[in-house]
Amino acid sequence: MADKNKSTGSTPSSWPEPISSNKRKNSPVKNKLKLDKANGKLMGVCAGLANWSGMDVNLLRIIFVLATIFGFGSAVIIYLAIGLIVD
Repeated sequence: MADKNKSTGSTPSSWPEPISSNKRKNSPVKNKLKLDKANGKLMGVCAGLANWSGMDVNLLRIIFVLATIFGFGSAVIIYLAIGLIVD
C-alpha cells in the first residue's frame, strides 16, 4: 500500500499551515499600548492592557487585585505609574 496522505512538506497533513506574517512588513505597529477610558473602570489601565495583550479584561483586573493583596500594595504603584505615563 502506498502512502494515502502523501504531502510535500515535513509536517503531517492534519496540521494547519503556518500563517505568514506579510501584514507586519510594511505597516507600523497597530497594537500600541493605550489607556481605554471608555471601557475602563478607574483610569482605563486594565482595559488598555487587555486590548494590547489580548487577555480578558476581568482576568487582568483579578490579577491586579491579587497582586495588590499579596504584593503589599506594590501593584497600586505600578497601576498608577502606567496610568500616568501611558497616553
